[in-house]
Amino acid sequence: MESKFTEAHQRVSEDGYESECDKVAHLLDLMIDGEASSEEQSYFNTHIEECIPCFESHHKQKLLKGLVSGHLKRVIVPESLALSIKARIQETV
Repeated sequence: MESKFTEAHQRVSEDGYESECDKVAHLLDLMIDGEASSEEQSYFNTHIEECIPCFESHHKQKLLKGLVSGHLKRVIVPESLALSIKARIQETV
């Protein structure tokens, strides 16, 4: 069952393109991680200045990332362990 928000903001418009909010949602992780291009950053920032739901989503993600990263400790593991993990990953790919 779709919510009223989903019904009002369909993923693909009649002409086959994503909505503005869908494009911004796709860029959200890139923005939070600092990996978006300058063009993507500009598009994202322009959109969230005008779209309250997208602004709130971005704000919540930033807060969550700050909370998580503030409670994590960097642990240095033996190189043999790192190589072993990488080897197992390669076996499953």
